[in-house]
Amino acid sequence: MITQEIQKLISQSLLGLNIEVDTKDIVVEQSNNLENGDYTTNVAMRLASKAKGNPREMAQSIMGSLEKTPNIEKVEVAGPGFINFFLSSSYLQNELKEILDMGGVEYLKSGVKDGKKILIEYTDPNPFKMMHVGHLYTNIVGESFSKLQEATGADVERANYQGDIGLHVAKTMWGVEKKLKEEGVLFKDIEKLSLFDRVEWLGKAYQLGSEYYDDLEDSDAMKRIQDMNYFLYQICYPSLPQKDFKDFEVLEVGKWYREGREWCLEYFEGIYELLGTKFDHYFFESEVGEGGYKMVLENIDNGIFKKDDGAVIYEGDPERGLHTRVFINQFGIPTYEAKELGLAKSKDSRGEWDESVVITGMEQAPYFKVVFDSLSKLLPKIAKASRHIPHGLIMLPGMKKMSSRKGEVVGAEDLLGMAKESVVALMNESGKVGSEDIDGIAQKISMAAIKYAFLRVSVGKNIVFDLSKDIAFDGDTGPYLLYVYTRAVSIIKSCDIKYDSSSCLSDSLESADVKELVRRIGKARGVMLNASANYSPSTICTYLFELGQSFNRFYQNVNVLKAEEEDQKFLLALVDATSQIMSAGLNLLGITTVSRM
Repeated sequence: MITQEIQKLISQSLLGLNIEVDTKDIVVEQSNNLENGDYTTNVAMRLASKAKGNPREMAQSIMGSLEKTPNIEKVEVAGPGFINFFLSSSYLQNELKEILDMGGVEYLKSGVKDGKKILIEYTDPNPFKMMHVGHLYTNIVGESFSKLQEATGADVERANYQGDIGLHVAKTMWGVEKKLKEEGVLFKDIEKLSLFDRVEWLGKAYQLGSEYYDDLEDSDAMKRIQDMNYFLYQICYPSLPQKDFKDFEVLEVGKWYREGREWCLEYFEGIYELLGTKFDHYFFESEVGEGGYKMVLENIDNGIFKKDDGAVIYEGDPERGLHTRVFINQFGIPTYEAKELGLAKSKDSRGEWDESVVITGMEQAPYFKVVFDSLSKLLPKIAKASRHIPHGLIMLPGMKKMSSRKGEVVGAEDLLGMAKESVVALMNESGKVGSEDIDGIAQKISMAAIKYAFLRVSVGKNIVFDLSKDIAFDGDTGPYLLYVYTRAVSIIKSCDIKYDSSSCLSDSLESADVKELVRRIGKARGVMLNASANYSPSTICTYLFELGQSFNRFYQNVNVLKAEEEDQKFLLALVDATSQIMSAGLNLLGITTVSRM
């Protein structure tokens, strides 16, 4: 890697100045602006600060002692003491050649995590509740995380943890009972509906149950829902103290639960297919929670957990930012916290993970901090590998904060459908795509719009998704990047001149726009490594948008089709390399390219 070469050059220069520094402590980063070189380091500023010297003079001394190398064209000192490195044309042209020889996807791969096993958990919808845009966002982030880690050589497995037991399920079952009576139908009548209508009907049952549970004047509804909740838990967790609920058995509440669960899971699979996600492991609260329940009970006497007013708690530590949380509630039922312990153990039974990552909303960060702290005392090795990466909220202009309980939720499928319809309308207005192509192409373009809009903002920050702006074919959008790709491909298809990877080794670098594009492509590997190391898809987004802008300037000012034959071969190879990197970069975001737009 060029960064390692630059680190070594700096280390040798420092030795010549009688300054000994470990190479790994010499930080070399890509420059944010091409005018400031391709790579930069602040090592002189850090060393001068320790020695109480002049950082710029230190930078000048380091630069003056650097050995010359064919990969570095020039070195400059800038500002208070930055050292900027400009890559040589021969180095950059060899990078272009590698892209054409290897293909963009293989070119961007590295082996920095070869042999590492990583489990990434994401999406995590709850059966009996709608999969909303928050789940959609988590899915998109998780899929990009997975692709970025796979590009580093890691063995990545995708996991989905679904809340198929809990109070929301009991509320739904109570709503099912009430709706069947009010509508004068039997459950077998609901079974005959389409999958979408069945799931929608369950969603309305959940809303109904939630309304009555929250009605403080209807204590009978609350008591019955609580009883249903315990009844369903004891079906899933035989170790719970068993209670007699003959009424629920006669009603066949267990049957409603099992069938409704399957309907929801089948419905979710349709959305995963649209998104291009395939999970390796499915975990369910109904399956893992009992293990966590037992772990809590087994660790009361040793003081890890503590009984408190009929519940079992884990005492917090305000000095470490940990607050007290309930792990078994007053009804004797394990909470999300206890289930999370069981999940960690279940994950470990599927493989020994170097990293076990879970992605959820930011509001769950304090919860995970407590869970991981308790896990460190129970299963320290698993806790050490565990990592929570929180994300922000998705906000849609004009929409309230999402609440599936109140029926104000924006469904994942709803947003996907709205985006596709808007893209179809744009394509029909343009009249450039035949009717037989519209549906498939619109699906890919709308998906690119949503995925890119969600990923271009750093994970952890809130996102505003504006449909009218984010499906546009210009600006910082997914459709714009697809357009850049198709434009590059169309140039190659328009020319009969044959070229190959050796065409990259040319002297045709006189144009400033050509040089800029070549240098921008040369940053691709470093960007990918940075993005994967920091779990940062937004880094890829920023790079691809800059690449698209550089290519469009090149397109505006360089007439590839009218160039002299030898120059044309090089230019076509450059355009090809651009398309390959654009396609490979979009793939890391989970975005599929289109043949034309």
